[in-house]
Amino acid sequence: MSGKAERTYSVTRTKATWKPRVIDVDPPVFRCPACGAVLLGVAGRKAAAFSGTGRTLVGEPPYAHLDAAPSCCGRAMEQLEATAATELPPGIVLDYAIVGGYNNNAVKLVWDIDRPGCSLAWAALKTFTGVQLSYVMPKKRSPLVFALADEDAYAYCDEDPCLECIFMCKRGFVFLAYVEGFGLVRLPLERAVATGSRGGAARG
Repeated sequence: MSGKAERTYSVTRTKATWKPRVIDVDPPVFRCPACGAVLLGVAGRKAAAFSGTGRTLVGEPPYAHLDAAPSCCGRAMEQLEATAATELPPGIVLDYAIVGGYNNNAVKLVWDIDRPGCSLAWAALKTFTGVQLSYVMPKKRSPLVFALADEDAYAYCDEDPCLECIFMCKRGFVFLAYVEGFGLVRLPLERAVATGSRGGAARG
């Protein structure tokens, strides 16, 4: 035996040889003005496809071509407009951190909500290949962890946590978070910091 530890790879480790891309359209979120039901749109009139060529392929998920609102309580649901996470009122803070390096790549959604009548209900993460949804179950505390695999787990380097460099491996990812008592919040994963410094993400 050589004495060297055998290198093992996670089943979720990326197979992508260059950075994936996804269209700049968010999954639509609809709300019934009568009963308050909320629906996340996942498919439209076209199947998943790519646009572009070679290394510039851009994924176009089916939700990008959903052009009709669903109905509920006998009427069309309204599509919700999201508030940017940078424009939230006092008492509502949402942030993220990219962790896990190559083998255990994941994104954490961190929240701190101290505003009467407001609480985080669920969050959806738009990725290169689709959408992940997690509910905030009773007694659940920050953070929510979204594990990534294959193309979604693309990482330029193996830093853990991510250094948030100019390569922005997760650019195109977007959190859509629904805060009861406030509404829909949009948080894109596009922060980049100066070389050699750590990012400002909450580390909950």
